[in-house]
Amino acid sequence: MARKKLQGQVAIITGASRGLGAGIAELLVRAGAIVVLTARTAEALEEQAEHLRRLGGQVLAIPADVSDPEAVGALIEQAVGTFQHIDILVNNAGVVWPIEEVAETDPDEWAYNIHVNLLGPFFAIYGVLPTMMEQGYGRIVNVSSGLGRTPVPGLSAYGAAKAGVDQLTRILALELAKTKITVNALHPGVVDTDMQADLRSVDTTDSQLDLQMFHDFQDAGKLIPPLVAARLVYWLVGPWSRDRSGEIFSFRDEAWLAQVDRDLQNP
Repeated sequence: MARKKLQGQVAIITGASRGLGAGIAELLVRAGAIVVLTARTAEALEEQAEHLRRLGGQVLAIPADVSDPEAVGALIEQAVGTFQHIDILVNNAGVVWPIEEVAETDPDEWAYNIHVNLLGPFFAIYGVLPTMMEQGYGRIVNVSSGLGRTPVPGLSAYGAAKAGVDQLTRILALELAKTKITVNALHPGVVDTDMQADLRSVDTTDSQLDLQMFHDFQDAGKLIPPLVAARLVYWLVGPWSRDRSGEIFSFRDEAWLAQVDRDLQNP
């Protein structure tokens, strides 16, 4: 029997109870990985873990809020204690709120967005690096967003955090250039998730906000299914990306998407 591409590798996936995170976890399990799932809601996380176990996956589900460094540290300690190594980290957890003009926003809510979307990846990376450096191998993927490049009124916290994630990715890759640990970021496109539903739910009357593009994507049937976007993460954590680090990959890069299709169809 052919060996699966990620056979025996241990992957930590944040925001793994639904949406893109759940899709990533399923593909990695099918590729032979052992997955450590984390999200804030224990019940939804365990439901996803049971789904993956029915697929034959070895799964450890640990509820945690990635904005809490102590919780992230405990998560990584438990993962290492259970499996002795960590080969893959996918920083996928994220929140989009507040969706408001800066003058109208709640500063605490704005700061929490930064804590989840930017500090969360930092805490997880900081926690896994000692293990990855000791074992001499690692794949880190930060799920980012094109909204880190394209300014949209009302999304100041989310946009600033994702811009920070992209720069964190570039700098970390430079620092790890002499190792076999790679770090890349992914702009996965407009994925059909609860976050997209949240964006479409906002009443933009009497404000500077214009979120019509998110309605247009849905109306045109252009929302990307989570499992389709998850293929891009699978490529980034698999053997095909071994020589790529410090890059911001985008669903708009047609040449790269074609390469992903060729590699995954002809393993």
